Amino acid sequence: MSTHDEPESEGAEAAAENTVLTDVLGDHPKVKIIVALLGESDHDRNPTELSRLAGIDRSTFYAHVDDLLAYGIVEQTRTVGNSPMYRIDRGNAAAEDLAALEWDLLDHVPADSA
Repeated sequence: MSTHDEPESEGAEAAAENTVLTDVLGDHPKVKIIVALLGESDHDRNPTELSRLAGIDRSTFYAHVDDLLAYGIVEQTRTVGNSPMYRIDRGNAAAEDLAALEWDLLDHVPADSA
């Protein structure tokens, strides 16, 4: 049985689990969505893929994506079939600051923790 913070497909490894940003900022679904998008910054992804990468249910993704769109951190790039596609908004200063924070934090992670 799945809760709102567990991935929809069992056995799927969520890219947003146990990252430096989730360690520092917490494992809130918005943080997990941002982490998933930062890891896929060269590609847009649909809600199903992003939910899997974030380790959350699609309903949880949809409950939070509008806030991230409003902040300008996430952008909807296109629609494929009926599915909207999203990516990190690389033109948004806050999104770039979050990416820079992730890289800066990685510089401080002890080698035996990685």
